[in-house]
Amino acid sequence: MISEDFLSKIPIFHSLSHGDLSILKNIWTPLTLQQKEILFLKGDSGSSMFIIEDGTIEICVPAQSGAEDVRVSLLNQGDFFGELSLLDGLPRTATARTIHGCRLLEMKRDDFISFLTDRPAIAISMISEIGRRLRATNELVTSLASKNVNVEMEEQMGFGDRLADKVADFVGSWKFLISFLFCVIAWCALNIIQVVFVTFDPYPYIFLNLVLALVASLQAPLIMMSQNRAQTKDRLRAEMDYQVNLKSELMLQQLHTKIDEIRSVELQMMKRVLEKRLDEINLRNKSTEPGQSVSS
Repeated sequence: MISEDFLSKIPIFHSLSHGDLSILKNIWTPLTLQQKEILFLKGDSGSSMFIIEDGTIEICVPAQSGAEDVRVSLLNQGDFFGELSLLDGLPRTATARTIHGCRLLEMKRDDFISFLTDRPAIAISMISEIGRRLRATNELVTSLASKNVNVEMEEQMGFGDRLADKVADFVGSWKFLISFLFCVIAWCALNIIQVVFVTFDPYPYIFLNLVLALVASLQAPLIMMSQNRAQTKDRLRAEMDYQVNLKSELMLQQLHTKIDEIRSVELQMMKRVLEKRLDEINLRNKSTEPGQSVSS
C-alpha cells in the first residue's frame, strides 16, 4: 500500500491535506510486469499515472527509418510518470517498457477525476504546479541549447588550473622550443669558453642535467592536468551535442506528425468538396434529362 508521505513528495500532490491524501492513496491498484514488457507505446491513449514500487522503467521515443528507439530517461524505484495523462487524457508522447521485472502502482484517470470533482481548489493548485513545471522545462531546454562549454569551464577554473593551461600552452609552442635550445647552448658555451666567467658546471654538465630533470618532472603533471581538463571539456561538449541532437530529432518527428495531420485534414476537406461538386453535377444532370414532364 502506498503511503501518504510518499504521495506528498510528488509535486502535483504536495499541496493536498492529510485527509485528501488518505483518500487518494486508496485509489491505486497494483500492476506487475515481466522483463522487457511494454507498458504503453507512443500514441496510445493516456488514461493513467504510474508509480514504480520496484524495478526499472525505460522511457524512449521511436526513431525514424527503423533505427533503435532513443532512450530519454531511466526511472527507478519511487519514481512516477504519466501524471499529465490524469488531466488531459491525450495520447502518450513516449514509449515505456521494463528493463527487469517491475511492480507498479496505477491510478486511473476516471478515479482521479472523481477525486477532483468535489475538490476544485485542489484541481487549481495542481494545474498551477504543472504550469510551473512546464516553465522550468522550457527554461532548461533553452539553457541547454545556449550554454557555452568554454564559458562554463572558465568560470569553474582556479588559479592552479589557469597556471597549468598557460604552462601547457607555452611548452607546446615554438617560443619555448627556441628559448630552451638557446638556454642550453648558452649554458654549454659559458662552461666551455673561459674568458670572463669561471666554469660553474664543467663537462659533462651534471648541474644542467639536474635542471633539465627538474623541468621535465614539473612539466609532466602540469601538462597532464591540462589534458585532463581538456578531456572533461570534450565530454561536456559531447553531452551537450547529444542533448541538442536529441531535441532536434524529437522536434523533427513532431513536425512530421503535424504535417501528416495537416495533409490528412486537407485531403478530407478536398474529399468533401469533390463529393459536394459531384452531387451538384448529378442533380443538374437529372434536371436536364429528356422526357421529363413539366407541370403547367
